[in-house]
Amino acid sequence: MQLLWIGIGCRRGTSKELIESAIAEVLDQYGLSENQIAGIATVDRKSTEAGLLEYCEAHQFPLLFFSVEELAAINVPNPSVDRIGTPSVAEAAAILASGSDRLIVPKQVIGGRVTIAIA
Repeated sequence: MQLLWIGIGCRRGTSKELIESAIAEVLDQYGLSENQIAGIATVDRKSTEAGLLEYCEAHQFPLLFFSVEELAAINVPNPSVDRIGTPSVAEAAAILASGSDRLIVPKQVIGGRVTIAIA
């Protein structure tokens, strides 16, 4: 079974429920299972984001945080507007957490609030 690391970016105040439904939507779209998830990764600025913390706690997923500098050092296929000092959170976090340079799912923006990539 392939273990997946989900890189996630989200707007401040995004609910656990929205994160949960966004991840479920992407997994379903790509024929992947929640049982394959090894953990979640994001930028360290999200370390107090309640919805993300609640989601990981509810599903017992480890949550890894990376600095802006660590994320900025990763080449990603779909860089975005550099809002926080890195052109990627979701794709770069997924790549760093997985130890692979291959994304299974490139970044997907769900509902304008959650960005997900899977490695």
